[in-house]
Amino acid sequence: INMIQSAAKFAKLQSVDEIDFEEKYLDSIFNDVVNNFRPMLDEKRMTLDFVAEGTYPANVNPMIEEVFANIISNAIKYSPQESRIIVDILDSDEKWKVTVTDFGNGISDEDKPNIFTRFKRVDKSGVKGTGLGLAIVKRIIKLHGGEVGVEDNPAGQGSVFWVTVGKA
Repeated sequence: INMIQSAAKFAKLQSVDEIDFEEKYLDSIFNDVVNNFRPMLDEKRMTLDFVAEGTYPANVNPMIEEVFANIISNAIKYSPQESRIIVDILDSDEKWKVTVTDFGNGISDEDKPNIFTRFKRVDKSGVKGTGLGLAIVKRIIKLHGGEVGVEDNPAGQGSVFWVTVGKA
């Protein structure tokens, strides 16, 4: 059922060329999303540190919540018990760069180009998924005129997923 719903959502997003934007605050959106994942965080005894300070007005569509939910969900699912997730929002000229850093196993350099492609899952390790989540993230961010990517966690183990969205 999840795969059918995700495939339908992806197909619908593929047929859309333009979306409407409204001014929303990224910090507020992120707090709402994180609150939805509080039970998963508590179950794995993980901490999520929102290190960004201030307000971050952006021109976004409400579907941006799905982007943040997917990236946070993946960070939780692919990170070990009692680890940490760090969320930050950085000033990147006319855009905001939202970063989610985890301390999981990370993603190999050869797999990085593929993870935003539909049905590509590089580390299943007993984690359920459809292989569509990051493809949906990429499409939503593209509709926002932004970019998406992944890098190695500079602290060593794990990954940093990032997206950019336009400032309001």
